Amino acid sequence: MNNDVIDRGIIKWQPFNSCFNSEEVIKDLKIKKERKIFPTLSEDQINLISEEILTAYNLKLNIMIEYYYDGDIKKVSGKIKYLNKQDKKLLINNTYLYFKQILKIMEI
Repeated sequence: MNNDVIDRGIIKWQPFNSCFNSEEVIKDLKIKKERKIFPTLSEDQINLISEEILTAYNLKLNIMIEYYYDGDIKKVSGKIKYLNKQDKKLLINNTYLYFKQILKIMEI
Protein backbone atom coordinates (compact mmCIF):
# COMPACT_ATOMS: atom_id res chain seq x y z
CA MET A 1 0.00 0.00 0.00
CA ASN A 2 1.17 3.50 -0.87
CA ASN A 3 1.16 6.00 2.00
CA ASP A 4 2.09 8.94 -0.25
CA VAL A 5 -1.48 10.30 -0.38
CA ILE A 6 -1.44 14.09 -0.18
CA ASP A 7 -3.92 15.64 2.20
CA ARG A 8 -5.59 18.57 0.47
CA GLY A 9 -7.31 19.63 3.68
CA ILE A 10 -9.80 22.47 3.27
CA ILE A 11 -9.09 22.88 -0.46
CA LYS A 12 -11.23 19.92 -1.47
CA TRP A 13 -14.24 21.39 0.34
CA GLN A 14 -14.14 24.88 -1.18
CA PRO A 15 -17.23 25.68 -3.28
CA PHE A 16 -16.89 25.94 -7.03
CA ASN A 17 -18.03 29.21 -8.60
CA SER A 18 -19.44 28.12 -11.95
CA CYS A 19 -20.48 31.59 -13.05
CA PHE A 20 -17.76 34.18 -12.64
CA ASN A 21 -19.00 37.73 -12.10
CA SER A 22 -22.54 36.44 -11.68
CA GLU A 23 -23.73 39.82 -10.38
CA GLU A 24 -22.64 41.49 -13.63
CA VAL A 25 -24.30 38.78 -15.72
CA ILE A 26 -27.58 39.18 -13.84
CA LYS A 27 -27.39 42.99 -14.17
CA ASP A 28 -26.79 42.71 -17.95
CA LEU A 29 -29.74 40.34 -18.30
CA LYS A 30 -32.03 42.76 -16.45
CA ILE A 31 -30.91 45.65 -18.64
CA LYS A 32 -31.52 43.66 -21.81
CA LYS A 33 -34.96 42.63 -20.55
CA GLU A 34 -35.90 46.26 -19.83
CA ARG A 35 -34.82 47.48 -23.29
CA LYS A 36 -37.63 48.86 -25.37
CA ILE A 37 -38.17 48.13 -29.03
CA PHE A 38 -38.12 51.16 -31.33
CA PRO A 39 -41.76 52.15 -31.97
CA THR A 40 -42.89 52.12 -35.57
CA LEU A 41 -44.17 55.48 -36.80
CA SER A 42 -46.48 55.98 -39.73
CA GLU A 43 -45.49 58.16 -42.69
CA ASP A 44 -47.95 60.83 -41.48
CA GLN A 45 -46.39 60.86 -38.00
CA ILE A 46 -42.89 61.22 -39.49
CA ASN A 47 -44.02 64.15 -41.68
CA LEU A 48 -45.77 65.81 -38.74
CA ILE A 49 -42.64 65.52 -36.58
CA SER A 50 -40.53 67.06 -39.36
CA GLU A 51 -42.96 69.99 -39.65
CA GLU A 52 -43.01 70.48 -35.88
CA ILE A 53 -39.20 70.53 -35.80
CA LEU A 54 -39.02 73.18 -38.51
CA THR A 55 -41.70 75.29 -36.83
CA ALA A 56 -40.02 75.06 -33.42
CA TYR A 57 -36.66 76.02 -34.92
CA ASN A 58 -37.98 78.96 -36.96
CA LEU A 59 -40.10 80.38 -34.12
CA LYS A 60 -37.44 79.59 -31.47
CA LEU A 61 -39.98 77.72 -29.36
CA ASN A 62 -39.15 76.07 -26.07
CA ILE A 63 -39.98 72.39 -26.63
CA MET A 64 -39.63 68.95 -25.09
CA ILE A 65 -38.60 66.08 -27.37
CA GLU A 66 -39.20 62.45 -26.57
CA TYR A 67 -36.70 60.28 -28.44
CA TYR A 68 -35.40 56.73 -28.70
CA TYR A 69 -31.76 55.98 -27.84
CA ASP A 70 -30.02 52.68 -27.15
CA GLY A 71 -33.09 50.69 -26.11
CA ASP A 72 -34.62 53.43 -24.01
CA ILE A 73 -37.02 56.33 -24.47
CA LYS A 74 -35.54 59.60 -23.21
CA LYS A 75 -36.59 63.24 -23.02
CA VAL A 76 -34.76 66.49 -23.61
CA SER A 77 -36.10 70.04 -23.48
CA GLY A 78 -34.99 73.47 -24.62
CA LYS A 79 -34.67 75.42 -27.86
CA ILE A 80 -33.26 73.93 -31.03
CA LYS A 81 -29.82 75.52 -31.43
CA TYR A 82 -28.78 73.90 -34.70
CA LEU A 83 -30.70 72.26 -37.54
CA ASN A 84 -29.32 70.44 -40.58
CA LYS A 85 -32.13 69.66 -43.04
CA GLN A 86 -29.98 67.53 -45.38
CA ASP A 87 -28.71 65.18 -42.67
CA LYS A 88 -31.98 65.51 -40.73
CA LYS A 89 -30.08 66.28 -37.57
CA LEU A 90 -30.59 68.82 -34.79
CA LEU A 91 -28.96 70.06 -31.60
CA ILE A 92 -31.02 70.75 -28.51
CA ASN A 93 -29.54 71.30 -25.06
CA ASN A 94 -26.13 69.84 -26.08
CA THR A 95 -27.81 66.68 -27.41
CA TYR A 96 -27.55 65.81 -31.09
CA LEU A 97 -30.58 63.97 -32.44
CA TYR A 98 -31.55 62.57 -35.80
CA PHE A 99 -35.13 63.10 -36.92
CA LYS A 100 -35.63 59.31 -37.11
CA GLN A 101 -34.96 59.04 -33.33
CA ILE A 102 -37.71 61.48 -32.41
CA LEU A 103 -41.02 60.05 -31.26
CA LYS A 104 -42.89 63.11 -29.99
CA ILE A 105 -42.51 66.89 -29.75
CA MET A 106 -44.37 69.03 -27.22
CA GLU A 107 -44.31 72.79 -26.76
CA ILE A 108 -43.53 73.86 -23.21
